[in-house]
Amino acid sequence: MLSFDRGIVTSWEAFVGWLRKMNPFVTPLVREHLHAVPQEFLTPVTFKTLLFPPRECLYRYIFRERQWELYPEEFPVEPASLLLAPCEARALFDVLDQIFLEESPGDGYYRRRREQLKIGIVGCTFMEKTCFCTRVGGHPLFHRTEDLFILPFSSGVYLEGLGEGDVEGRPPTTHDQEALRKIVSFLEVQAPPPFPSWLPERLYEHFESATWEEITWSCLNCGACTFFCPTCFCFDLVADGRLKGAMVRTWDSCMFPMFTLHASSHNPRGRKEQRVRQRVLHKFSYFPLRTGKFGCVGCGKCLKVCPVGWNIQEAVERMVHDA
Repeated sequence: MLSFDRGIVTSWEAFVGWLRKMNPFVTPLVREHLHAVPQEFLTPVTFKTLLFPPRECLYRYIFRERQWELYPEEFPVEPASLLLAPCEARALFDVLDQIFLEESPGDGYYRRRREQLKIGIVGCTFMEKTCFCTRVGGHPLFHRTEDLFILPFSSGVYLEGLGEGDVEGRPPTTHDQEALRKIVSFLEVQAPPPFPSWLPERLYEHFESATWEEITWSCLNCGACTFFCPTCFCFDLVADGRLKGAMVRTWDSCMFPMFTLHASSHNPRGRKEQRVRQRVLHKFSYFPLRTGKFGCVGCGKCLKVCPVGWNIQEAVERMVHDA
């Protein structure tokens, strides 16, 4: 149980005034829980665009005097603040940082942007029908002790991780703590139980199951799920120009037929069910078996944007119990 004795309580007016000084980016999920946040703050469709742009030039090249000359692309990086929901914060800490920073040799473009980005986590006061963060090791109030944590409640806004004098506030009273604990109790009633620890291994055992074809028949392979997913990071590199041009990195998707197309014209994932299987197994089997954490944070964005309502959580349950 969270103690709520490490932070302060401030009024909505003081909180909004402090936000205006920070001028943060605010994700759509955060806006659902901070209804009083002014519309003036920019809202990226997905926070990934701030760290991992959909399209960016990595370097320019020219073939001159029988040799290649490479010129790394220079780009300015300004300090910025970003408010994330707990599931989005886990996507950042557990997946994107793992891939772009901790995996050798690391991504210098991502690192430069990441070092200039200050993160705040806004706790969820309710769980939507599409949310299942607790099934994959998360929690609606997830935050680390070093994080800036924000939780709106009936008496104002509870804040942790601020510097002294950043915003006017007071220590939480007994009444405040009781109100905050009621939020925790309410969330615990809503939260679904976690997936069993044997799930990654069990899914891997069903790699060849015919059930994959049954559960993927309605999927359009449009890729919307992967572009909105906070943990998807696949990209393509395109040489734009022959003897003179630029190496451009663009988002890509394992849902697209050409994602694994070889120059020989062979495609190891030529069928739709093979591509859907890859997405599910990567998030719920391969990644957790390698890192100990799921590659899905249970935000439910994929279900929200899917034009046919394909549900990855239901697909996982079907594969484990029916295959």
